[in-house]
Amino acid sequence: MVAKWSNEDVALAVTSVWALWTNKNETHHDEYWSACTLPVKKTSAAKKNWGPHSGLNYKVNVDGAVFSAQKSVGVGVVIRDNEGHFIAGLSKKLNLPLGAIETKAKAFEIGIAFAGEIGIRDFVLEGDSLIMIQALCDSASAPSSVVPLVYGIAVAAHDFRSVKFSHVCRNGNIPVHLLAKHALGIVN
Repeated sequence: MVAKWSNEDVALAVTSVWALWTNKNETHHDEYWSACTLPVKKTSAAKKNWGPHSGLNYKVNVDGAVFSAQKSVGVGVVIRDNEGHFIAGLSKKLNLPLGAIETKAKAFEIGIAFAGEIGIRDFVLEGDSLIMIQALCDSASAPSSVVPLVYGIAVAAHDFRSVKFSHVCRNGNIPVHLLAKHALGIVN
């Protein structure tokens, strides 16, 4: 490889592989420590299904899906009012080769932007990524690969009357996940 490639090409290849390896390890490490440091609740109080949030007018659910073979990701967003009525939905494909946590972070970023486009001013932003919810609530550090996105989401939240962040179990986020997976078939 050294005989055919310049020193710059070799350095670029090694740096790229190192960055991918570091990102993968960091994501696994953060997920492991998040699982270890949180108390495990075995009660039925954990939100398993979607439900309206008391006190705020809307709930914005977000999720993402990774399409590794296509080097792209999909994002889904569903906005409902406090009675559970569908207000708006979004399925968006991003031609970016992102990892799982980066995709979840983009879903939160797109979800808050979509809420602004729809014109809602107070809502709960909810997703099934515990790492992202903890980072947005300042109860844990965000993985380095998503720190700028977390910061941007937190800044964007100040443009609204009230934004709260909430975690939902994966089973409670199925419609949004299906919208994220639907993005695979979107051409433009």
